[in-house]
Amino acid sequence: MKVLITGAGGNLGRALVPLLIEQGHTPRLMDSRPVDLDLPGEFILGDVRNPQDMQRAVEGVDAIVHAAALHGIHVGKWTPQDFWAINVTGTFNVFEAAREHGIKRLVLCSTMGVYGQSATPPPDAWGVVTEDLPLLPGDVYGLSKRLCEEMGQYYSRRWGVTTVALRLGMFVPEGSLERYGFRLLFGGVDDRDVAQAVLRSLTYQPEGGFDAFNIMAAVPFTATDAPALQQDTAGVLARYYPGVLELAAQHYLDLSKLIWGRTIWSVAKAQRLLGYNPHYNFGGFLRALASGDTTYYPFVGLPWWGV
Repeated sequence: MKVLITGAGGNLGRALVPLLIEQGHTPRLMDSRPVDLDLPGEFILGDVRNPQDMQRAVEGVDAIVHAAALHGIHVGKWTPQDFWAINVTGTFNVFEAAREHGIKRLVLCSTMGVYGQSATPPPDAWGVVTEDLPLLPGDVYGLSKRLCEEMGQYYSRRWGVTTVALRLGMFVPEGSLERYGFRLLFGGVDDRDVAQAVLRSLTYQPEGGFDAFNIMAAVPFTATDAPALQQDTAGVLARYYPGVLELAAQHYLDLSKLIWGRTIWSVAKAQRLLGYNPHYNFGGFLRALASGDTTYYPFVGLPWWGV
């Protein structure tokens, strides 16, 4: 397929473009600024807020990966009007261009932030987040992405634009391998696993034309672990990951600053239906830390190519 990637200059493009090419697809990169990440593929300079730019960008493509957006890190730095213009109106322009050009496949980069209040555990417990929870966003970013998902449902039902929404965990580059590794326990995900999920979504046929998936690293915890995690988080980690406490001590890691979140993020639905198989999980991070393999996460310290 020829695949348009909006916001291709962001972190997803860095991991997705080589994977698309490896699988025989042809990427077309679109961004509102020149892409200087040395990515192969045709490039179009354009803004999703401009309908004419979108009409030009989708010409001749078979599928769209819509990644252009403001993110949670921008809340408080950009106005609510900016979030509406880029995330909501921009996504509307993408769907309209797809409809007008007969493009029947779209992968929407959504966010874990759509859950909002539903993902907030009570003060004395851990929460478990599955796709069955109601969407109760707690900020303008989560709200904008919920509206984007509702657009996906509408365009799939009304116009046959098959849409897969990926509720992505945190994959902004971290400044250290340790912070990257521990966030894999609490809703983090590796860029390369995000790219894998996108690739699988390009061929997935959801019932009714729309579906949404949590995309994070895989963790062994289940709902039955929640009480024990609340009472003794380090002890549960040691049970599932033998040697983690000793390894943390050897590397002078302050677990009180690295263990956070109190939420179990389930990717079981994506594993079952998409065939999503996250390769970069906490166990692999521990093995890399123990062996001194600094190549496990090559994006440590890189700038975040967000807006």
